[in-house]
Amino acid sequence: MPHDAEPPKKQPSELERNALGKGGHAEGKRLVPKTGGVRAQLTDDVKYLQSNQEMAELHNFVVDGKYAGDVFPPKQNHGEEINFQDGNPNYINVADPSQSSGLTEAQRDKMFTLYGANTLTPPKQDPEWLKFLRQFTGFFSLLLLAGGLLCMIAFAVDPAGRENLFLGIVLFIVVTITSVFTYQQEAASAKMMEKFKALGECKSRVLIDGSLQEIDSNCLVPGDIINIKLGDKIPCDCRVLQSLGDFAVVEASLTGEPNAIKKVNKVSENPDEPALRQKNIVMNGTEINVGEAWCMAVATGDQSVMGRNYRMMLQAKEMKEDSPIRKEIDRFVEIVSAIAIFLGVLFFIILCATLGLSVNAIVFTIGIIVANVPEGLLATVTVSLALTAARMKDVMVLVKNLEAVETLGSTSVICSDKTGTLTMNKMTAVKAYVEGKLLKTHPMEGADWGQEMPEGVIYQELLKCATFCGSARFKAPEDQRGGGGVVAMPWEKMPWAEREHVEGDASERAILIFNEQRLAAFSNNGVTGVKGDERDPSATTDSFLPVDIDTMQKCLHPKKNHPDKVWSLSEVREHSSRVAAARMAYKTVHKLPFNSKNKWMAVTTDMRRLAHDENHPSEEKFVTWIKGGSDVVFDFCTHTITNGQVEELSHADKAGFAEANAELASHGLRVFAFAKVTYESLDHLKEGEEINDVDSFFGESMFKPDDWQAGELNEEGKAMEPGKPKPITVMGRPQIPIVRPDIAAQRIEKNGGSAYFVPKIVFLGLLALQDPPRPAVPHAVAICRQASIGVVMVTGDQPQTAAAIARDIGIITKAGKTEDDVITQKLLSEPGMTRADFKDNRERILNSLKAEEKESITAMAVEGTRIATWNPKAMDGNWKRALDFTWKQGLVFARTSPTQKLLIVQHFKIKEVDGGPEKIVAVTGDGVNDAQAVTAADIGICMGIAGMDVTKEAADMILMNDNFASIVDGVLEGRLVFDNLKKSIAYTLSSNIPEIAPFIVFILVGVPLPLSTVLILCIDLGTDMVPAISLAYETKEKDIMKRAPRTKHDNLVTERLISFSYFQIGVVQALAGFYVYIVVLYTEGIPPYKLPWHGQQGNYFTPGGFALGGFSISECLTILAKAQTAFWVSIVIVQWGDLLICKTRRLSLFEQGMKNDQLNFGLFFETALAVVLVYIPGIRTVFGIEKLRFIYWLPAMPFTLFIILYDELRKWLIRNYPGGWLDRKSYW
Repeated sequence: MPHDAEPPKKQPSELERNALGKGGHAEGKRLVPKTGGVRAQLTDDVKYLQSNQEMAELHNFVVDGKYAGDVFPPKQNHGEEINFQDGNPNYINVADPSQSSGLTEAQRDKMFTLYGANTLTPPKQDPEWLKFLRQFTGFFSLLLLAGGLLCMIAFAVDPAGRENLFLGIVLFIVVTITSVFTYQQEAASAKMMEKFKALGECKSRVLIDGSLQEIDSNCLVPGDIINIKLGDKIPCDCRVLQSLGDFAVVEASLTGEPNAIKKVNKVSENPDEPALRQKNIVMNGTEINVGEAWCMAVATGDQSVMGRNYRMMLQAKEMKEDSPIRKEIDRFVEIVSAIAIFLGVLFFIILCATLGLSVNAIVFTIGIIVANVPEGLLATVTVSLALTAARMKDVMVLVKNLEAVETLGSTSVICSDKTGTLTMNKMTAVKAYVEGKLLKTHPMEGADWGQEMPEGVIYQELLKCATFCGSARFKAPEDQRGGGGVVAMPWEKMPWAEREHVEGDASERAILIFNEQRLAAFSNNGVTGVKGDERDPSATTDSFLPVDIDTMQKCLHPKKNHPDKVWSLSEVREHSSRVAAARMAYKTVHKLPFNSKNKWMAVTTDMRRLAHDENHPSEEKFVTWIKGGSDVVFDFCTHTITNGQVEELSHADKAGFAEANAELASHGLRVFAFAKVTYESLDHLKEGEEINDVDSFFGESMFKPDDWQAGELNEEGKAMEPGKPKPITVMGRPQIPIVRPDIAAQRIEKNGGSAYFVPKIVFLGLLALQDPPRPAVPHAVAICRQASIGVVMVTGDQPQTAAAIARDIGIITKAGKTEDDVITQKLLSEPGMTRADFKDNRERILNSLKAEEKESITAMAVEGTRIATWNPKAMDGNWKRALDFTWKQGLVFARTSPTQKLLIVQHFKIKEVDGGPEKIVAVTGDGVNDAQAVTAADIGICMGIAGMDVTKEAADMILMNDNFASIVDGVLEGRLVFDNLKKSIAYTLSSNIPEIAPFIVFILVGVPLPLSTVLILCIDLGTDMVPAISLAYETKEKDIMKRAPRTKHDNLVTERLISFSYFQIGVVQALAGFYVYIVVLYTEGIPPYKLPWHGQQGNYFTPGGFALGGFSISECLTILAKAQTAFWVSIVIVQWGDLLICKTRRLSLFEQGMKNDQLNFGLFFETALAVVLVYIPGIRTVFGIEKLRFIYWLPAMPFTLFIILYDELRKWLIRNYPGGWLDRKSYW
């Protein structure tokens, strides 16, 4: 079957279905041989992740269609090798892999048995029933279950006390309901994650039994022959058997590098070359940039590079500490448990000492314990987190773990990527610097360099460099754009800036559009061989980079929905991509991809077809074009073009560059420098002669170091020891040997006259791209600054650009001065100094700064190279000084690597006792290389659009829109969760005092028990439940984002909250209860002064006991029930006031308003429930409640009013005297 034919879809075999699970999707099930099996052997064999030598062996295991070495496939237990060519001689056709037969079905089943599914084994998943049961094991749930068990024990001891049975059942029901609710919420988040994973599932084209079939990528096995094309993701680690069409891949998901890397089928001769740099290996999860390839699967699933990163991430995740809110809830339960158990045991001892061990002593002890446990709080916590998670979805944030919401609210530092998170990731070329002049290039700004080319060779050379140094291209034609009410626009009428691109990042796209707009401006649209709609071999163009109409036609494919569409020649000339045609016409003979360490890329092109160009003839035959970070590329340039002539860079040229680079960077522009190198050693090639072995000219001479020669001097003029290898990179210059002409001549003679060349790299100019900040980001950063949250930018841009963008969005304040700002200011004040002298004089000036000049440094932009010299594990002076700027006027980390990003996170988290800031850190990330930093953070945030599956797995939250402002929305929601939990706890705990006080008075004073255990239950699980939960719906207070992040000392339950709830509001409520209790007894005819020491322990109001005031015992019991009911009703009434004051922690109730409808309903609910329980006869009997006269509802109301007025005065004093005694002692 031809390799470009559409393959039939293959269903998974029975073996594959059994291993993959329902629907053919991988569930991580592995079929592993028994002891000494292949899995262990594979782990030993596939060592290319750890041993470069073995990697070279692995990637060379096929020679002339046969296996070389025993590295792969692995030997089975009995020592017999697996040989796919036994009975399958055409397994691999080395000359044409598309004609291979591939594995047979039987061989694939065998390999599938040995290696399992091509999936990343997920973390060990507990069965759903176990996940559900785990919800019952929380500290708080266990406390309630223990209380329910005690109630059951009390009922068993005294079966007559049915209220204990009722109480125990209700406690069990509460725990069950809240556990079910929590389980459902987390299950919903898990389902959402499964949808994310489903989006990533793909198919692969595989040769099976000589037929090209399309199968689930999950079913791939080592040894499969796979066809991969543009648009595919590499499904596993593969060895390239044949590359077609300049096959290249983008490894950004693994390395963070956005540029394409060319892959070929030749094994590297350097066994020490890193695994990710092997040119015949493509890795799982990377994307095809251009071309097509036939590959062999060599490592699937967990054995791939992606699998190893994934396992490291899972290990780090397992060691991650509990979330702050989980720690707080556990701490609160510990406090409540300690208080409850202490009081219970204390009063049990007192009762036993006074009355001896009895059933009553056990029952009352249980009553005291139950009274101290806020049974409704578990439901409140669960509802609060679930409500907030729902609100987070509205702002495009998916919360994987409910507790992560509050963690985000506790965040004190946010380490954010720049591109796409803080900015829109929509680049536009707006300025250029050419031949000492700054030019505007944006058409909306009156461009100095618009579509019309300025005069000068250097402009042509810069545009050539920008054209060839890039991989971005436009998508194939679409029928229309838009939908709904939007008028569709034909593809051919779209301006270049409107067309979607593929491959490359936003910077590449901006440069692509810049090139297209200018190349199309030449006569005849820059195309030769066509005039109007007719071919005309004599038709020419004044373009310096002409392309012929045939090449243009190859770059313009038919519209998707009109495969028979034939473009007219005029349409081809106008709408086909000149950049794509130029790259096709002028062959790329070598490409050195961009990487984050070097910050530049190089492309070598064959320019010989320009030798006879009528308008712009060129004698250059081969040129290497260099593009990269402005500060990096300019440093290794030696020449420039002035008035059309190549001249050495002068001090004035260097000063002009420094001024222009600083000017462009100061506006937050991403600045690229362009340069060229010509190769005189290749001039002997004749016109039309092809280079048969590119590596003999470029690969070896560009990438292999030579030895130092006798008498040879390095760039600093020092004599070097002969025979020692010369470093590939000299003084930061690219991997091209740059030496003096006399040394170059020696090397040419030594290497047969063809290996070494050119002593010059020519600087061409700068292009500056603008990536505007997201509109909501500056306001979000300002909110973070108000909230004392440090926002730190971590980017790959140069420090000046990073600092300028940070100023634009407020990470660095307008008044903030970085170290480089102060040094530059002082440098320019010295006679004769320019910005070009900055690098040479930086350390000198830094060391000479006076104390007041050092104090003027209020912000910092740290370059990654400096981080590399700091202590990677401990908090040294460099780290401490840098991190302190977070809370001054700004901190930016520039030119950083993923490893350095991880170090930044770790140092922010170093504990105070070890000299660190001990902050709660949130980190954003997208690629696999970010997964470790995301996992190490307290709250990991992955990009929903750009993020990789592995990073999403590591993250706690996912930004569905990749927008930084959503993080700030999350911080607000997290703070609101903490606030509302505090409010709910304050409300719930305050009723504990009027619940406990009756038992204390009963024991110490001997009065009849003012409040029964069952009525306590009516408060905690009845009248208080809905109001406590309603506080979860309370809206934010106006100052919530003006407070500093809570510290480790600002716990959910503090001494101040206990003081407020217990000893301020709780005492008032207890007094109200006792007052109403006495009033009812007195009104009903029992004088209060006769009550002490005549309680139940003296058989008072009990059958066979004493009666008082002329009442019978039954009448006395009825009067007591009325008094207890009134005590209970008084708690309900004073809780009105408590609920209202708990709406805010600092603001006035009148300022906050009554907009919380759920809270308003809570007020109504607790009142209505009290009325129902008091006045419905059947229910009264169950709870031991007596009907009350209306007048008995009134005595508690003045106490409610007092609570509201007291708290309003307290908050007024706190607001008007911040930091005062009352603020320090009573603000909870």
